[in-house]
Amino acid sequence: MIDLNTLLNPCILCGVVFSIVGAILFYFPPKEINLIYGYRTIRSMKNQESWDFAQKFSSVKMIKAGVALIILAFLGAFVNLDFNPKVQMFLTLLLIIGSVIYLFLGTEKALDKRFKE
Repeated sequence: MIDLNTLLNPCILCGVVFSIVGAILFYFPPKEINLIYGYRTIRSMKNQESWDFAQKFSSVKMIKAGVALIILAFLGAFVNLDFNPKVQMFLTLLLIIGSVIYLFLGTEKALDKRFKE
């Protein structure tokens, strides 16, 4: 049985937001280095070439992370493990934080590999 509380899980909301923002960044990446919009780290803002690469690469990672969050939330709803709400929220936060870490570490590693100094 699907638990509606699990379906309304923040994991789904974050997954949808990650997927939509990732798609926007993929199809409409920022053209120039800026401090407002896009994947902004010291390494990605070093030059225009690393900026352009980081925008495309991170947007794909963000879409993948979003889809994974949505799938895991629905799997959690179907499995119905009957966790305490505090444990469920803790696991949800771990998944979201893990997705952000996946996005940043993956992009930074790819930038490092592609633009070695």
